[in-house]
Amino acid sequence: MKRVSMLVVEDEAIMREALVDYFSREGHQVDSADDGDKALEKVNLMNYKIMIIDLKLPGRDGISVLKEVRAKNPGAKVIIITAFPSKETKMEALRQGAVDYLQKPFEMEYLETLIKQAYDVEELPAPEVEEFPAPEVKEVPVPIFKEPIVEEEIVNPCIWMQAGIVQKRMCTLGYQCLGSCKFHAAMMKKEKFNNDPRIKPFIDKLHSLLGGRDCRYTMNGSISIRSCPRLYHCERCEFDQIFQDEIDRQLAIKNARRKNIQA
Repeated sequence: MKRVSMLVVEDEAIMREALVDYFSREGHQVDSADDGDKALEKVNLMNYKIMIIDLKLPGRDGISVLKEVRAKNPGAKVIIITAFPSKETKMEALRQGAVDYLQKPFEMEYLETLIKQAYDVEELPAPEVEEFPAPEVKEVPVPIFKEPIVEEEIVNPCIWMQAGIVQKRMCTLGYQCLGSCKFHAAMMKKEKFNNDPRIKPFIDKLHSLLGGRDCRYTMNGSISIRSCPRLYHCERCEFDQIFQDEIDRQLAIKNARRKNIQA
C-alpha cells in the first residue's frame, strides 16, 4: 500500500494518539481531530484518502460525520470504529458508505489490513479484453441495460489471505479453521505452506484459543477480545448472525454479478 493522507477522528486521547503514532510510523501523513465538527472544518478535507471515525463523538455522532464526509469527499475510504457495536449502527454505517465497521479494542495490524484491502482495490489493473468483430445481424437487437452490480469489500477475510499467502478469499465458517474448513485442511497438508512463517502466528492463535471461552471471531483478529456467552451455540448468537448476514449478502452480490456477466 502506498503512503496516503489520513484523518483520525477520535475523542479519546489515548486511542487517538495511538492511531496517529502507528500510522505515522508506517509513513502515512496523519492528521487528527477530537470531534466531528473540527474534522469537517479541516481545510484539506478533500485530500484525505483514509478516514478513521469513532461512532461516539461529542456533539454529532460518527454516522452524521460519515454522511457529510461522503458528500464533501466521496473518494475517501471511511472506517467506523466503536466500543459500543450494534447490528443497527453497523448496517447504517455500511449503507452510508463506510468500507468497514470495527469493534474496539482491536489490533492495529488488523485495522491496517482492512485499510489496505479498501484502498488497494482501486489500484488493481483492469484485465485486458480481447476484441472480436461483431457478427452481422439482420435486425438490431434492443439493448437491455442492467444495473451494474458492485462487489463490496471483504468483511471477513480468510486467515490465509491476511497472511498474504492467497490473494483473495472470504471466510464463510466464522474461523472454525481447525474443525470445519476444508480449504484450511488442504493448505496445511502442503509442506511449503504448513511451514510458512507467515501463517504460523495465525495457527498458533487458533491453537491457543481452543478449549477457551473466547468468541471464535477473536481467532483471526476480526475482534480483539470477546468472551462467548453461549458455549459456542453460534446459531443462536446475535453477534455471529451479524457476520453471517454480511457474508450471505456479499455472496448474493457475487452470484448476481456472475449471472449478469453470463447473461
